[in-house]
Amino acid sequence: MFTNYHYFLVLAEEGNMTRAAERLFISHQNLSKYLSNLEADFGITLFERKPSFRLTPAGQSMYEALCQVKSLERNLRDEYADLREDRGGEITLGTTEGRFRILMPNLISDFKNAFPDVHLRIVSAASPELQEMVLNNRLDMMVVGMPNTPSRFLTSTVILQEKLYLVVSDNMLHQYFPELYPACKQMWLTEGADLRNFQQMPFALNLPYFNSSMLLKRHLEKIGASLDCVHVSSHPDLHHMMSTRDYTASFCLTMYLPGVLKLNQELNNKLNIFPIKDFHETNPVVVSYLQSRVFRRSTQMLLQMIRQNCKVFSQYDLI
Repeated sequence: MFTNYHYFLVLAEEGNMTRAAERLFISHQNLSKYLSNLEADFGITLFERKPSFRLTPAGQSMYEALCQVKSLERNLRDEYADLREDRGGEITLGTTEGRFRILMPNLISDFKNAFPDVHLRIVSAASPELQEMVLNNRLDMMVVGMPNTPSRFLTSTVILQEKLYLVVSDNMLHQYFPELYPACKQMWLTEGADLRNFQQMPFALNLPYFNSSMLLKRHLEKIGASLDCVHVSSHPDLHHMMSTRDYTASFCLTMYLPGVLKLNQELNNKLNIFPIKDFHETNPVVVSYLQSRVFRRSTQMLLQMIRQNCKVFSQYDLI
């Protein structure tokens, strides 16, 4: 069962014999023979062949068991590496595309200076995909907004409580609130912007499954309001660029505040950042990894660096 057990894991992940063989650098014939021998050894079918190649319930049980085996092996290798004072190795860290651009450049630099012989590999993907990769031992850890359905097999530590802000340009404020502008700027900065007053303004919003979108949806339902959404994407920084061009208003989580402030330094059309009136929910950002994982010293230091880098963003919160 444990001889070349990673063959089975790759087969399950790829769901295709040819792609799995290419990834493993072995022939299709040898991989097929491996699977046939494994099924014969246990006397049970592990993969359905038709109408598609996929795990059977028995195969899913084996996949979960072998994922645990892989985790135990990695723990043991990391423990032995520290005992040997081995300075090399690789750490795989996942995060979403937007947070990648914000958090990772400084983190990569800091980690490289501290552990020049350890390769830090960063993967960006949607949060559900990252969680699946951590559960399947394809990532050591991930930095994401708290998943809506967190796994009981993961340890998750909150490293930042993000707030959600309204972002709107001076020109759009003057256009939509001519009688209130510019006095409204200080009023909304102090009291918070009531989104019921912005229902006629065009907005760029994140994809519906984003944490920020779900937070916003709950708030709008609570206050009985709706927004005129003219653009939806997975790129908050693009939304903020659109706001500088008076195309839309947008929203901003705490970690994205430095980027908005940087735009204000570079462009003439000032973006105003307002807290949202009666909006009390926050978006927890977490670092998550398998409960069973035992990390070597370099990975433990990386966790500390992630926490420290995320704490910096709290200073940008306006309230």
